[in-house]
Amino acid sequence: MKFGGILFWYVLRSFAVPALICFLGLCALFLLFTSFDLIGAVFDPKAAVDLRMAWDFLGGTLSTYLEWLLPAVFLLATLYTMWQFCRHSELTAMRAGGIGMTTVVAPILIVAAIAAVLSFLNTEYYRPAAATRAVIIKDSDFRDNGRTPRSGVGFVAPDGSHIWLFGTFDPQRPDRPRDVQITFFRDDGSRDVSYSAPRAEYLDGVWWLRGGVTGQWYDELDNVILPPEGVPARVSEKALYAVTEKPLQILAQNSDADTASITLRKANRKLRDQTGLTTRQKNEDSYATYSHYAAPVSILLVTLFAIPAGIASGRQSVFRGILLAISLFLAYYLITALAMWLSGLDIIKPALAAALPSILFGIAAIWLFRRQR
Repeated sequence: MKFGGILFWYVLRSFAVPALICFLGLCALFLLFTSFDLIGAVFDPKAAVDLRMAWDFLGGTLSTYLEWLLPAVFLLATLYTMWQFCRHSELTAMRAGGIGMTTVVAPILIVAAIAAVLSFLNTEYYRPAAATRAVIIKDSDFRDNGRTPRSGVGFVAPDGSHIWLFGTFDPQRPDRPRDVQITFFRDDGSRDVSYSAPRAEYLDGVWWLRGGVTGQWYDELDNVILPPEGVPARVSEKALYAVTEKPLQILAQNSDADTASITLRKANRKLRDQTGLTTRQKNEDSYATYSHYAAPVSILLVTLFAIPAGIASGRQSVFRGILLAISLFLAYYLITALAMWLSGLDIIKPALAAALPSILFGIAAIWLFRRQR
């Protein structure tokens, strides 16, 4: 079957319609339960609900659960499509005409692969900001639109040498916070010097304080003292060459780990590795990072499970095929939970733990699929 051929588009249409119905149906059910808070806020005179806030809240909340909804969509849609092909003897006619199983299901697998890529893009690029906005909106009782720069954000250096405080921090521009204060500490934990400035900028690997920098020095008893001889208490700008953290690391420390992108999680992990975490904590953090790569693969695996299960339901009984598919679906997530637990105990490495369910069930899915050939 050539791409774009009559059979290709027939199979694609036969699968796309139930897949779209399943997707819209599951999303509608999810949004129905999610929207109760939104509906209540509409009648709250203190809330500031508008169409954009409603979109940000519902879309951001939905983005968090897409990686769980999409496998269910492809499981149900593939089961239905294969069952229909068998029920109307279409699959038998295709096979009798010399068309291989791989050719028949190619459109379904292509759509599953595209969905896996879109799921990864959602996790990496859309969900971090969207989910954060949704959380801010809900926590503020729909009085904050989640798009204004944050206030009161800070950063603690893992080695304890200094801390940042930002009066205004825009997650979209983490390299240019405003109303900043950075305090440096001595080895004994006492304050050494604190600098305040209207803004900070990260340029060419160096943090700069700008707009008028005011310094304040302290003795070992935390009393304010005069600046060192020859050092002005106020300058127009100051370079912080000893500060090595990047804007992405500051953003990572102030992001929700559950919704953070892989890039942010890696940046945060590098910082956390310096803070004396236990091996278990490090493994759990690493596993959560690697699992973002494995989640989209589950869409392909579920689709491969459902193809032979759908054929079985068409030839024999619907119940048997559905039971097989659901059993494999649940077993996949059971093995995932087991691998995560073993990783936390440091029995297997986090990267292997994240990949192990996909490897095992990928082999099983391919074996089941080849049996239908």
